[in-house]
Amino acid sequence: MNGNGAGRGAAGGFTLLELVVVMGILAGFLVMLVQLVDAGLRLFGDGEAGQAMADRATRAVRVIGEELRALRGAATGRDRDGAEDRLLVQWLPIGLPARPEARATRVQVLRAAVHLPPDREAELLQQKLAVEIGKAEPKLGPAEVAALVAARLADEPLRGTGNLLLLPWRQENADEALLELRAAWFLPGTLVPLDQDRDVDPFAVVVPGSADLPAELVDRITVPILRELLHVEFAFWSQTTAGWSARAAGASGGAGPERIWDSARGGWLVDAAAGGEWPLDRGAQSLLDPADDLQPHAIRVVCVVAEPPGFAAEGLLAEPLDDDATRLVLLQGDRFPGAADGGWVKVRGEWLRYDAREGDLLRGLRRGQRGTKALEHPAGARVHVGRTVEFTIPVPHHKDDWNG
Repeated sequence: MNGNGAGRGAAGGFTLLELVVVMGILAGFLVMLVQLVDAGLRLFGDGEAGQAMADRATRAVRVIGEELRALRGAATGRDRDGAEDRLLVQWLPIGLPARPEARATRVQVLRAAVHLPPDREAELLQQKLAVEIGKAEPKLGPAEVAALVAARLADEPLRGTGNLLLLPWRQENADEALLELRAAWFLPGTLVPLDQDRDVDPFAVVVPGSADLPAELVDRITVPILRELLHVEFAFWSQTTAGWSARAAGASGGAGPERIWDSARGGWLVDAAAGGEWPLDRGAQSLLDPADDLQPHAIRVVCVVAEPPGFAAEGLLAEPLDDDATRLVLLQGDRFPGAADGGWVKVRGEWLRYDAREGDLLRGLRRGQRGTKALEHPAGARVHVGRTVEFTIPVPHHKDDWNG
């Protein structure tokens, strides 16, 4: 009896070895399950981030394209009395400080005559009339001013012409890498209040950021049309341009595309402080001569959009980065989306180009790219890659006869 009972007990249980084997198998299954779930979540997150970046890039192309396609200029100005279709692009310190620091980051500030859509022109006209009526009759109430504006609007024709101010600006954010593209639209000849006793035409000032058009005023009159950008750059095809990727012999006037432009060639772009030296400038006598107008064949846009807020950083610095370092150490470089054979990254306010990614290292750094300044960066700073879009806007009214 005792022997049979012991045998049944042994047959109905598990030995220690069997339990260890079963637990090992279960642990293996759990590890595989966790890995599958983690991989699925990463794929889902990458797909969601990729779609968000694609949406942002598409919107950037649409918004910038709409503004540049509105540029206005005639193929010939010989039959006009004045130069009304100016395109002016200057290379100026970001934020337009009155006293920029040495080698400050520079961006392109674009001012141009444009075609205004009817709804935008009507809104600008309404604002202009309200200001004029308010100054002429300051005792009128808001309802009375609105009634007079409505009456005046009925007699004011829409001309479809205006001016555009377009420039990148640092976005108010903890991450210094982020920019916003700001814009303002004006009716021709519109004046904005500079101080209590003086108004100014933003398109008659030689250098934005000067006392005649200070940064505070530019910030006040412009609005963001795109946010969470890393870079915006324009290139202009001139008569000597051989290709978009060709390098110019100097800052301007070589085989590459132009980075600055003054269609009036009126003596404004003469040095770095004025936004660059324009080799095609003909002096003050050309400023109001419509026969001297010069328009590019096409405009090439390079725009880099950043990851949307709330997504995990594309990369983080594992170690501090000196301003002369030639390699960068990433935290978990295996997850970094940058190309292994080289590319662009932005850390805070500096663009860097690297030659290769090897594990956690970005090697062969070239510092202070795209008009930015080489800086020191602390460990933990975000390393941005973003999504780059490049597109070309033809200019149907181009005119590159440099001799008038």
